[in-house]
Amino acid sequence: MSAGNTIPDSAGTVIVGAGCVGCSAAYHLTRLGREDVVVVDRGPLYETGGSTSHAPGLVFQTAGSRMMTRLASYTRDLYADLDGFRTCGGVEVAYTEDRWDYLKRKRERGRASGLEGGELLSPETVAERIPQVDAETVLGGYYLPTDGKAHAVDVSATMAERARERGARFFGETTVTDLEIRDGRIRAVVTDRGRIEADEVLVATNIWGPLFGEMVDVDIPLVPCAHQYLVTDELEELRGASREIEQPILRHQDYSLYFRQHGERYGIGSYNHEPLLVDPKDIYGPEKLDDLGLEYPSLREFTEEHFFENTHPDHGKTAYEAACELVPSLRDAEFEEGINGMFCFTPDGNPILGPTEEIDGLWWALAIWVTQSGGAGSVIAHWMEDGVPRLDGERIDVTGAHLSRFQPHAGSREYAWGRGAQQYREVYQLIHPREQPTGQRGLRRSPFYGRQAELGAEFYDAGGWEVPQWYESNESLLETYDVPDRPDWLARGWSKAQGVEHLAVRDRVAMVDMTTYTGIEVTGDGATALLQRVLTNDVDVSPGRIRYAAMCNEDGGILADVTVARLADDRYVVFTGGGNSATLHSRWIREHAPDDGSVSVTTHDSSRCGIGVFGPESRNVLAPLVEADLSNDAFPFYTARETYLEGVPVTMLRLSYAGELGWEVYAPTEYGAKVWEAIEAAGEEYGIVPMGWAALESTSLEKGFRLWGTDITPEYDPYEAGIGFAVDLETDFVGKEALLEARESGIDRRIAPITLDERGAVVDAGHPVVDPDDGSVLGDVVRADYGYTIDAGIAYAYLPAADAEAGRHVEIEYEGERHPATVREEPLFDPDRERMLR
Repeated sequence: MSAGNTIPDSAGTVIVGAGCVGCSAAYHLTRLGREDVVVVDRGPLYETGGSTSHAPGLVFQTAGSRMMTRLASYTRDLYADLDGFRTCGGVEVAYTEDRWDYLKRKRERGRASGLEGGELLSPETVAERIPQVDAETVLGGYYLPTDGKAHAVDVSATMAERARERGARFFGETTVTDLEIRDGRIRAVVTDRGRIEADEVLVATNIWGPLFGEMVDVDIPLVPCAHQYLVTDELEELRGASREIEQPILRHQDYSLYFRQHGERYGIGSYNHEPLLVDPKDIYGPEKLDDLGLEYPSLREFTEEHFFENTHPDHGKTAYEAACELVPSLRDAEFEEGINGMFCFTPDGNPILGPTEEIDGLWWALAIWVTQSGGAGSVIAHWMEDGVPRLDGERIDVTGAHLSRFQPHAGSREYAWGRGAQQYREVYQLIHPREQPTGQRGLRRSPFYGRQAELGAEFYDAGGWEVPQWYESNESLLETYDVPDRPDWLARGWSKAQGVEHLAVRDRVAMVDMTTYTGIEVTGDGATALLQRVLTNDVDVSPGRIRYAAMCNEDGGILADVTVARLADDRYVVFTGGGNSATLHSRWIREHAPDDGSVSVTTHDSSRCGIGVFGPESRNVLAPLVEADLSNDAFPFYTARETYLEGVPVTMLRLSYAGELGWEVYAPTEYGAKVWEAIEAAGEEYGIVPMGWAALESTSLEKGFRLWGTDITPEYDPYEAGIGFAVDLETDFVGKEALLEARESGIDRRIAPITLDERGAVVDAGHPVVDPDDGSVLGDVVRADYGYTIDAGIAYAYLPAADAEAGRHVEIEYEGERHPATVREEPLFDPDRERMLR
């Protein structure tokens, strides 16, 4: 435990970092049976000097994603069981109507993720629970009674003690100077007190993470960032408090502020200032800390101007003014303590979890707040021990936190710092899910980008790619197509052009930029055996055939759904989504490839571009351009051909994500502009329209096609997700045993299409599906949009099997209202596939 102990020469697992994340990982690893675990930290145990040491420890469980909510909920339950948590409830107040509507949706998202007991409070009730709040300044609040305060240092020590009882060893005041890599795997951790040989190493150092990345030449895109925390002298409203925390913790997100009780005093946290980024190399050492009178390396000197003087550009108030408006007694208070405390942000605001692709045995758990620390430790421990990320043994989708999600440009200082600063600015802001970043844009552009811009494309950022969502040029067709309006929040970041494009592809023909779809080429004598191993369907078909398949982990959770084109006996192309997902999916295939040279795996993430040509007139548009015969007999549905289009070598797939007659056309990137021009010109007489991804997704939803990352994730297996037809149990694939067990034990839940009963009504994902009789939550909406062809709002949700039967009447909660809806048969559009097969 103490720095005086001699560190061992070797260990099975070394964890670098003894804050709440490192201690949680050690606690969970030893609970899973590992005994030879060593934890080292540069600081004293367990107030090590990192973010754990100064964090206020507020646990608001309802987060922006299902993953983060589940991690926070588990953390709360774990720490409460370890006597390291004070349950006092949490209140988030609304200053604006927009925020009040947001809190309604937030409460519903919490219910959908299993958080019960959340209430919407009147201003008067907010003030009853927190008397120092001026009720006249707020419109109401969202209250969750199980929120509270985690004592991060205490609970770290408790988890460490439990881990030590099971054999783990902890060493403070031990600085890691290097990570030793040899032959592509971790070999040792080198410290100022000796070298520890290790089979596996977990880096859980948070703000110091990029420095460890530099040791092993791995990009760790996160940036330390300081925010402010102050504590007042005694407040009259808190006088006589007998405990550190009796009142609910409080958020005032419209002004980027949070508050918590310190007995008779009050703490104020502020993000209401410009990003204060810190280079990890510039984190203060002991000498500098002593000179400045700072206690921990994760602290910077308090900058008064950012709290008392500088006004926020969005609302023109200083943090002090905004805090005093909500809590008037602060005007007469003295501030006894003030710090600028560091934590960190990644470019997308999510944690960094998982193994390093290039280095076997090296793991990361970074950019994690106290709020999610206990859950993150459970996930990483299961991942290291079982090979699958699990939360307390249950499947969880942590794709959005995987280290491999980052694209090559994310490693640059400009990108990591620019997007990290943006995440800081937005951490408490009211950001629409469709709102797009403005900085670090235009990094990856398809060869069609210039023409798309001329057509008024609305570009979204996807893994650095500029992806058109819709085209303003199509708004001129609103006289032809009737597109219903949307209410305020759902209309933001949306255009009626989506509805036009959706209806036009059903009516005529459309062309879609599919460059982000990535082809993973698998060749060699062992190609068939490899793909049979990593995919659920039988891909040993004749050349020219296409198969749809899932890719599963050992738990049967869906890692991907893909289309596989066999182009020759020893050559396949696996087509998957682009950007982050393609990186993860290609990695999975490479990890399972034999090292005997019998297989080559090449990811065409930039070298190929693609255009989807879909709609009843698609054959007429393409036939004059290509050398291949496009008739049904010569080029049937779900087949592939390599041919030429206007002299350009292309690979064509006879399929359509829009659910129409159509082809996907892929070509080397340098030929792309020529391909677009030829198709656009040939389609002019048929009324061809450029179609964005918003319409492609709504047409696919109407057709019942799945979308990776929304309605299929590792949290669900193929049977639950309704793609059991893509599972061939005669083959031997990863996850087969889990799927056999699931099928034999019965499917308790499954995905179901739901339509809203009121015409024009539409909801968003993340909201609860409830029983109309008692209001109990049946499931959660994982994907939603409007079906413009069937003229109804569509929501896909995972429901108990008994409630997923067609005809079942349900309600969907949205912004405090319950919308009547009905479970339907799937698919909702063209159930006999007549349009795709014509």
